[in-house]
Amino acid sequence: MKLLISWGLFFVVGVALASLAVLNLGEVVLRWEQWELTTSLGLILALLAIGLVVFYLLVRLWVGLWNLPQAWRKRRQLKRYQQAQTSLTKGLIAQELADWAQAEKQLIATAKLSENGVMHYLAAAKMADAQQATARRDQYLQQARQRYPEEDITIGLVEARLLTAQQPDTALVILAELQRIHTKHPVVLQDYWRLLKQQQRLGLMIKIWPSLKKYAGLSRDQLANLEQELLVMQIQQAVDLPSLTTIWDGLAHRTQLQPVVLTEYVKKALSFEHDAPLAQLIEKALKKQWDESLVYWYGRIEFGPAFDRFKRAQAWLEAHPNSAVLLLTLGRLACQSQLWGQAHHFFNQSLALQPELETYHALAHCYEAEGEDSQAALTYKKALAQLPYSAQY
Repeated sequence: MKLLISWGLFFVVGVALASLAVLNLGEVVLRWEQWELTTSLGLILALLAIGLVVFYLLVRLWVGLWNLPQAWRKRRQLKRYQQAQTSLTKGLIAQELADWAQAEKQLIATAKLSENGVMHYLAAAKMADAQQATARRDQYLQQARQRYPEEDITIGLVEARLLTAQQPDTALVILAELQRIHTKHPVVLQDYWRLLKQQQRLGLMIKIWPSLKKYAGLSRDQLANLEQELLVMQIQQAVDLPSLTTIWDGLAHRTQLQPVVLTEYVKKALSFEHDAPLAQLIEKALKKQWDESLVYWYGRIEFGPAFDRFKRAQAWLEAHPNSAVLLLTLGRLACQSQLWGQAHHFFNQSLALQPELETYHALAHCYEAEGEDSQAALTYKKALAQLPYSAQY
């Protein structure tokens, strides 16, 4: 488009000059001391136009020569970037093919030339780590940190993830420092929380929970799940009954009735032989939401009138007739109530639906309570012959 406009202007000026020459608008006399030059006005205008064109071309030539070194440098830089991009592509392809050595070689070869060299160093560090070459991995990370100090978050996150499996304490220190400097960074908060959870660092999890909730950018459901995990961990780490009671009393009633939270509380309370109204809590929770883990632990409560619990559990059978866990619980409660025939019936129904080692054990225990040791021994034998595993609730 620019070339077309330039040629158009040149054509217009040429036509104008030719017209002036044809019209012969007059003469121009130039005197200098004893010298005198007479010529037409058209020729003067033509020479002036030619002079302007020559001047323009000379200026363009001078500017081009002046900028030649810079243009050459840019051309070389562009060529280097292209080489680095090609090397990066080859490295990523080798990575997909699990050729870690070739991927590392391609990625690090042009790291210094690349416009995005930090990506080369970090990807090469991952490849070295995949080959268990920890010295090279650490070297690449150090080079990335020296050359790109402004990318401290990205480098720190990659380093922490690479160290999590073999050096979790070091990874935790890196993430703690990142979180101290960048208190509101969502990915730092999420990675830090994940590692704290893995290492069961409850105190630090409680400390960063407000920041995680505010800045991590998680959905409401995700935050609810994380809060639930935190509460479960608090309950699991209670060292005695008073500390468990303090934690439990600090929870809202609706939180207490969440199946996951209540299940952990019941397990912990039973381990402390606490005779709190666990059965009533489970009954309230099951009215809101059916949960087989709660049903299972309902049958593990051994204090209080078992027959009352048995009658309540029987009422659930109408809505859940094919629940092997409910049938196991009914068998246990019937056995506690010394309703031997019903206990055998429910245990056998549970085994028919889902044969589990624990159900066989509960049936054998019931036979022992009856004094039927031979039947108990036979049940144990069946369990060992049929089931190499047990279910977890």
